[in-house]
Amino acid sequence: MKKKLLLALTLVLSGTLMSQAGPADKLKVPGPDVNGRRGATVPYNRYEAENGELSGGAAKKTTSYGRKDIATQASKQSYVDLSSKGSAVNFKIDRNGDGVTMRFTMKDSPNGMGENGSLDVYVNGNKDQTVKLTSYFMWQYFNLNDPYPKDVPGGDFRCFAFDEVHFKLNNKVKPGDVITVKNDDSRNMEYGLDFIEVENVPAKIKQPAGSISIQDTKYKNMAAGGDWGDAFIQAVKDAEASPSRTLYIPAGTYNLGKVWRIFADNVTITGAGMWYTNIKFTNPNKEGGGISGGNGSHGPDGYSKKIEFCNMYINSALRSRMDQMAIYKCFMDVYTDGSYFHDIWEEHFECGFWIGDYNGKMDYSDGIKIANCRIRNNLADGVNFAQGTSNATVYNCSVRGNGDDGLATWNQDACGARDLHDNIFAYNTVELGWRAGGIAVYGGTGHHIYNNFVTDMALAAGIHLNSTFPGTKFNANNKPDGIKFENNTIVRSGTNCDIFGNDLAALDVHKTGGSLQNITFYNTEIYDAPCFGITVLNDPDKIKFINTKILGAGLTGMSTSYSTTPVTFCAIRADQATPIFDGLEIGNVHKDVLGNNQTWPLWTNNNHQKADAIKYTNIKKKYVAPEPPYADKDQQGGIIDPMDGLSGYNVKLEGISWKNAKGSSDLKEGDAVTFRVKITNTSNVDIPKDVALAFEVKVNGESAAISDDFEGGLKAGKSVILTANGSWIAKLGVCKVEAIADPENNLPKETSKDDNKRVKQFNVYEAPDNNGTFTPVTGGYDLVVTKILMNTKSIKPGDKVNFSAIVANAGDQDAPAGDVLGIQFQIDGKTEVITWSDNYRKGVKSHEFVKVTANGGTAGKEWTATEGKHTVTAWIDNYGGRYAGEINHDNNKFTIELNIPMSPVQFINNPDKPDNIDGTDGIEAVNAVQTVKDSYYYDLQGRRYGTTTEGLKKGVYIHCGKKVIIK
Repeated sequence: MKKKLLLALTLVLSGTLMSQAGPADKLKVPGPDVNGRRGATVPYNRYEAENGELSGGAAKKTTSYGRKDIATQASKQSYVDLSSKGSAVNFKIDRNGDGVTMRFTMKDSPNGMGENGSLDVYVNGNKDQTVKLTSYFMWQYFNLNDPYPKDVPGGDFRCFAFDEVHFKLNNKVKPGDVITVKNDDSRNMEYGLDFIEVENVPAKIKQPAGSISIQDTKYKNMAAGGDWGDAFIQAVKDAEASPSRTLYIPAGTYNLGKVWRIFADNVTITGAGMWYTNIKFTNPNKEGGGISGGNGSHGPDGYSKKIEFCNMYINSALRSRMDQMAIYKCFMDVYTDGSYFHDIWEEHFECGFWIGDYNGKMDYSDGIKIANCRIRNNLADGVNFAQGTSNATVYNCSVRGNGDDGLATWNQDACGARDLHDNIFAYNTVELGWRAGGIAVYGGTGHHIYNNFVTDMALAAGIHLNSTFPGTKFNANNKPDGIKFENNTIVRSGTNCDIFGNDLAALDVHKTGGSLQNITFYNTEIYDAPCFGITVLNDPDKIKFINTKILGAGLTGMSTSYSTTPVTFCAIRADQATPIFDGLEIGNVHKDVLGNNQTWPLWTNNNHQKADAIKYTNIKKKYVAPEPPYADKDQQGGIIDPMDGLSGYNVKLEGISWKNAKGSSDLKEGDAVTFRVKITNTSNVDIPKDVALAFEVKVNGESAAISDDFEGGLKAGKSVILTANGSWIAKLGVCKVEAIADPENNLPKETSKDDNKRVKQFNVYEAPDNNGTFTPVTGGYDLVVTKILMNTKSIKPGDKVNFSAIVANAGDQDAPAGDVLGIQFQIDGKTEVITWSDNYRKGVKSHEFVKVTANGGTAGKEWTATEGKHTVTAWIDNYGGRYAGEINHDNNKFTIELNIPMSPVQFINNPDKPDNIDGTDGIEAVNAVQTVKDSYYYDLQGRRYGTTTEGLKKGVYIHCGKKVIIK
C-alpha cells in the first residue's frame, strides 16, 4: 500500500510540475492565413516625406537603387533634403495622435563620433517643440570583401545612413491637422527626412498589485550615484523571492553602466509602457551593456527561465561592432521554459536578441516568444536564434534598420551545441536593413516562416538562405516540406553588390557548402526587385515554389557576372539549380540589356531544357506594390483591375481578315499569314485603359495567333482594328478559322459573350515551288531539312510509303561534292525500323535546295503504314564523318505528323472572303494574286479552278497574273 501511495503521489507531483506553463503560453500565435494580413499590426500610420508639401528649399532626393546613394537606404528609395535654413515638409494628418517617430539622416563628423543638431516641429503652424538629433549612432563604413565595418569615414560603402528619434507632441493632432518639420537651425547643418509615424500614446501601465518597484527606497539608495545597474540586479533577486515574483519599473529614465544579469526563475519584469519607461545603457565599451539571461555571480553556468519581460524602451551608448566582438546585445544568452518578451522598443545595440549559450555546459532556449516589439537600428541582427534554440517564435514585430539579418535562425554548433528546430517567424514587418537578409534561415529543420512583409532591403536580400556559416547546416532537414515559407511578401529588396561584391536576389537560396535541402515556398509575392526576383544557386536539393508572383524584376537594368557569364538581372536565376515551380506568374521584367539571354525572363545559362521546365504565366496588367499594414489603413497593393466595379459593357468581334507576306488573301502552303480583326464596343459603357483587349485566332481548332498587348481603352460605340502578334504558317487544305475576342476573360461582366466569335473557312493551295524555308547563316556550310515528302497523297493502314526530304544549304559556302548526303527517316523516334537515303553525292551549293529519296532501310526503302498518329523525322546523318565540316550539327532534324488513315487533301467550293474591316472594296486582296504566277484559273473571290478554261462559267478570272474574260 505504501508503495502504491508513493507512486501515486509521485505521478501527481510530476503531473503538476509538468503542467506548469511558461509565460509564453499567454500568447496564442495564429497560424498561416493565405488571405490574411502580411506583416505586423502596428498602432501608427506612416507619412512619407516625399509625399508631403515641400517649402523653403526642401528638395526630394531619390535614386534607382544606386548602391552608394543615400536614398537607396530610405523608404521607397526617396527622402527629402532639409539642408537649407527654412526648408520644411508639411504633413497632412488623417488620424488622432500625439506620439511621433521621425526617421532622419545627418552627416558624420570627421572622427566618426557624429554631429548633434535639431529640427523644429510645428502643429498647424504653431511651434510644438525642438527635437534634438544626433548622428552618433549612425554610419558604418565597409571596404569590399571586408566583413568588419569601420567607424571613421572612408571605405567603399556607407551604411546605416538613417536613424530614428521618437517624441510626444505637446499638442495632440486630429484628422486634417498639419505637422510641419522644419530646419530652423542657423548652423548650416545638413539634414534629410525619410518619414514620420504618428500614433496615439497609450496610458501608463500601473504598478501590479504586490509587485516590487525599482523606485522603492532600497533601490533608490543603491542608485544614488545615478547608475541603476546594481539596483536592477538586486531588484530581480528580490522579486524572485517575493510572493508576486514581479518587478515594476515606473516611468522615467534609468541609466545602467554595466550588463544587467537577470538570472532568475519565473519572474515578470514590466515597465509602464514603451513611451514611458526608458532604460539606457551608458557604457560604450565592449561588454559594457545589454541584458543577460545567465552567468554572472551565479557561477559559470546557468540560465533564466520562465521570464516575462515587457513594456519599456531600451537604448544604449554602443556605436561600434568592434570587429564583431562587442558582445553587447539588448537580450543575450539563455531564456528557457517559455520565456516571453513583448511590447519592447529597443535600438542601438549590437543585436536586438541573440539567443544562445556560449559558456560551460550547453543550455538551450526552448519555447521563447518575442511579440509586439520594435527591434530597430542595431548594428547587426535584429533577432538570431542560434546554438540549438528551438520551438522559438517572433510574432507581430516591427524589425527595421538593422545591419545584418532582420530575423535569423542559425544552427551554429559552437561548444558542441545541438541542432535547432521548429522556429517560427510569423506576421512580422522587416524593412530597411543594410546587410545580409530580411529573414534568414541558415540551417535546422521544421522552421515555419509565414505571413511576413519584407520591404526596402535594397542593400540585402529579402529572404536569404545559404549554407555558408559553420554548423550542421540543413543536414537534419531530410523530410519533404522540412522548412516551410508561406504567404510572405517581398518588396524592393535585393542588391547588385553586397559587401563581398555578390548580388543578392529578393529571395536568395544559395548552397555554398554542405547541405541545403527540402525547402518549400508557398504563396510568395515579390514586387519591384532591383536585381533577380529569385536566385537558386549551386544545386540545392528539393527547392519548391508553389503559387509565386514576381511583379517587377531586374529594375536596375544592371547585370551580374557572379558565378556566371555576364547576364542582365531578370525574374529568376536557375542556371546552377533545378528548382520546382508550380503556379508562377511573372510581369514587368526589365529588358535584356546585354541581349544574350535566350530564355528571358529566366536565366538558365541558355539551357532551354531547364527553362522549359519552369512554366509561368506572363502578367501584363499594371500593379501597385503593397504597403505594410498600418493602423486605420487596409493593406493595399497587388494587381490593379481597371474593370473592378464596371458592368453593362459589351464588345463584338465584327470582322476578320488575313493576308500573306505579299498582301494576298489567296494562300499557298507555307505562306506566313497575318490576321487582323475589328472589335467594336457595342455598349454605352467605356472600356477603360490598361485593360488588355485581346483576341485569339484558331485554325482547325488549334491556336494560330494571339494579340493581348492593346491597352488603349475603347470608348462606347467605337471600334478598333487589331493585328495579331506573329504569323501563322499556312497548311494545305481546308482551314476553319475562328477569331475570338477576349479569350482571357479580361472583360468578365460583358452583357453577352455570344458575339465575341467569328468563323470563316478558306482553302490553302499547294505551291508548286514550295521547298520550305531556312534562316541563312555565315561562316561555312550548314545543311538543314526543310520539308518531308511522300510518294502518295492518301495513306491507309498497310500502304507502302516512300519518303523524300528537301535539304537546303543555309550557309554562305558550298557543301562539297563527294561526301554522302545521308538522310535517315525515323518513325515515332524509333530506330528499329527506319528507311534512309545514301546515294546523293553531288554536294549542295550555298542557299540551294536538293531532293533526296529513301533508297534503303532495315526492311526496304518503304515504311508499312499503321493506324494512328505518328511522327516522321528526317535526320541528316553525319555517320562516319560525313560532312564533318558542317558548322552546326544540332539543327539536322525535321519532323512532321501523320494521322493514318490520311485522306487526300480536300478543298471546299465557295470559300469565305476576308471581311472588309478597314474600308477596302474587297477586290484589292484578289488583285494582289497577280504577283503569284501559276497555271490555275481564279475567280474574283479567290476560288481556284483548273488549268484550262474547260467548264468555266461566264465571268472574269485571273490566269498567270492576267485578267481573262470568259463569254
